Amino acid sequence: MATAFRRIGQLPAFLLVLALVASACGGNDDDGGTAGGASSATAEAAPSPTAEGAAVEQAPGPGGQSSGIEAAAARVEAFREPQGTLAVSEPLAERPDGKTAAYIQCGVPVCEEIRIGIAGAAESLGMSVEAFNHDDTPENVASAWQAALDAGVDVVLASGNPREFFAEQLAEFQSRGVPAIVWSIPEGFEPGGGITANLLADDDYYFYGVLLADYALAQTGGDGDIIFFGLPAFPVLSILENGFTDEMADKCPDCSVRNVSIDLTALLAGEVPGQVVSSVQSTGDPSHLVFAFGGMLFGVPEAMADAGLDVPAASQAGGPLNFGFIAEGNVQTAEMGLASEFLGWRAMDAAARALAGQSVGRAETPATAVIEGHPDVLAAGLPLQVLEADDMGFLATDPNLLWPGVEGFKDLFEELWAG
Repeated sequence: MATAFRRIGQLPAFLLVLALVASACGGNDDDGGTAGGASSATAEAAPSPTAEGAAVEQAPGPGGQSSGIEAAAARVEAFREPQGTLAVSEPLAERPDGKTAAYIQCGVPVCEEIRIGIAGAAESLGMSVEAFNHDDTPENVASAWQAALDAGVDVVLASGNPREFFAEQLAEFQSRGVPAIVWSIPEGFEPGGGITANLLADDDYYFYGVLLADYALAQTGGDGDIIFFGLPAFPVLSILENGFTDEMADKCPDCSVRNVSIDLTALLAGEVPGQVVSSVQSTGDPSHLVFAFGGMLFGVPEAMADAGLDVPAASQAGGPLNFGFIAEGNVQTAEMGLASEFLGWRAMDAAARALAGQSVGRAETPATAVIEGHPDVLAAGLPLQVLEADDMGFLATDPNLLWPGVEGFKDLFEELWAG
């Protein structure tokens, strides 16, 4: 089936540098809770996201707590293993041939990567899908949702703008019995209120922060200063930062950690590389850098090289540019991988199941990802892996390829959809 596209409003050129801000959209002040095993006192002592442009530090220490660091390293080792299969195994009860879908597409490149997956999956399912683009401003998000509503589609999919932006249209979709599949809103996996499933839940972002902290501890052994660069303008990234700081406080409370908040305007203006260099130079003994999402690293390796600095870094949800940094050993050593094309196929799988009157399917959280108080970690079954240089083989034929997440995932989905 053909895929149609409609652009609502104009896409600002500067958004092209934000490869992954879309995965950080949302509108909720939920702090994400505390890490499993950490006492409330420990959680309160951990640094929380600061006002934009500010920095806070935990009390420095020798990087002790060897048992905590060993536990962190064990979790990292578990997530170095590649995903081998889909988490959803129930066959599709009824194919949605001839049904129509709307994709409310955000204005940054990762949403285009997800659209590639949505389009491919829709064709396989015999559906047509129309993309309604916007630039992530409240008025244009609402306009895109309204256009999708006017189109009379059977199911709607959307990247994670806060539901307040499209509450009126969502209510009308709900009254018509139209399922809504979203991702990256700061809510649970099945939040209700007109949203059938949220494939990247608040607990997922909390766990990404936990895993980033564990990776930093595994790489440094708790020695030296670890600097976290956050982007608190986006609520789900604040949740990620809470996961990071909670895990550091739990696994290595004496470690030296500095949280640096990046202002969104600085990111859009390309000022992050200079701020990173300044932060590294003003930190006594930096041993590892952590970035809230992969797009924040754009330009950082070049700026650090110019300043004669060499400190390894990791991020989450990065794209081809980040994979290139890792493959070349250029500052970045790891990515907590987001399989963006896979996400598009999983979104269409959830949509087809909702249309068939089935559950969208819930994956069991791996034992190594169980965090007390966070039941929705990896509930959608999206693959997650610590990607390092040895995992970059998928770039061998094309440096712009996306990480597949699960090898042969398209064939695996199509087997479930065969009917």
